[in-house]
Amino acid sequence: MYIPFEQMPDHARVWIYQANRPLTANETQLIKQTLEAGTHGWEAHGAPLQASFEIRYNQVIVVAVNESVNQASGCSIDASTRWFKELAANLNIDFFNRDLALVRGESLELIPIGQIKSQVQAGNIRPTDTLLRPLTDQIVSYRSEWLCPVNESYISRHF
Repeated sequence: MYIPFEQMPDHARVWIYQANRPLTANETQLIKQTLEAGTHGWEAHGAPLQASFEIRYNQVIVVAVNESVNQASGCSIDASTRWFKELAANLNIDFFNRDLALVRGESLELIPIGQIKSQVQAGNIRPTDTLLRPLTDQIVSYRSEWLCPVNESYISRHF
């Protein structure tokens, strides 16, 4: 069952999907429709999941499940992954992108992992830049630690 993202409790589990490019308005609308329909009927072993999602920076989608209502199972997690695989195929987007995402105003700049050191050396990544931490697993961490100064991240060793 879908609920607004703001109503998800701090202990809710999250999955973060980073697109390899910004979404168009039409793509965003299709994604919202797909995920709202998916979360309305999302179940784990026949038990409804209380779930939500939000789109950030026009490029990152965060899906959340309140596991105190019912826990997500392997099959239900696979179902949510299928939503993104189907959307990816229809929209020609990679939602499993793992490039470094730097916040640049209201958008993101993606830097391939293999280029981080050279981008630091070139001055294109600065210690004061902000990056996204895509491996957050609870909404409380997402809300408080998702955005991180580069100098407080694993990249700081390159300065």
